Amino acid sequence: MKFAAVSTFNGEGLESYGRRMMQTFAKHWPASVELTVYSEGWSEEGPAKLVDLVSVSPWLAAFKQRHAGRAFKDYRWDAVRFSHKVAAVCHAALSTDADVLIWLDGDVVTHSPISEADLEGLAPVDRDWIAWLDRDKVYPECGFYMMNCRHLMHREVIAWLQAYYAEDLLFRLPEFHDSYVLEHIVKNSEVGRKSLSGEGRKTGHPLVNGPLGKWLDHAKGNRKKSGRTGRGELRVKRSEPYWQ
Repeated sequence: MKFAAVSTFNGEGLESYGRRMMQTFAKHWPASVELTVYSEGWSEEGPAKLVDLVSVSPWLAAFKQRHAGRAFKDYRWDAVRFSHKVAAVCHAALSTDADVLIWLDGDVVTHSPISEADLEGLAPVDRDWIAWLDRDKVYPECGFYMMNCRHLMHREVIAWLQAYYAEDLLFRLPEFHDSYVLEHIVKNSEVGRKSLSGEGRKTGHPLVNGPLGKWLDHAKGNRKKSGRTGRGELRVKRSEPYWQ
């Protein structure tokens, strides 16, 4: 099984957390898994393949221009902010030759070695199109997910996701962020999905409180400054040295 990984961040994100993500990925992931970073306004040699995001997305620039002045109450309706992530996922998902494509947010830290065998155990296969961090009573945490590129509906689901932005269909939904849109499309396409949450499904931070915490940390939100999740946020017992 061939794996590939993708992420995106702008120049500010590069300085704040992007280098850390790329460096820890290069240190702990198998050499066979290539990380492609879709850059937004920056170019720097590093441990990842760089692709200029705006130049390869057929809809992103126009979408941002149309909605640059759109008011929103908080992140749940900030469509432009999360459109970059969707643009990177869509381009990578339609151009990769990998069997499984892995999305990682730019503030994900890899703290321990992860093997191909580990990835195969996590990956969606057969009828499952996605493996993700679902949560009880709320949309999934989409800082990490895996797509089965050999699924019969892979290209159809990605085309649907892309159309929600290119044709402004997401504004018909109650919320406009990528996690809500992706969940809507996955559920309505009726593709199979695999949970990576474990006990973390009951928490707001399922990555660190589920199976993925063995290798990864998601330094999201205010955690970006420290570069890690505090031990006080753990709701499960973890034995890995990183969490001690």
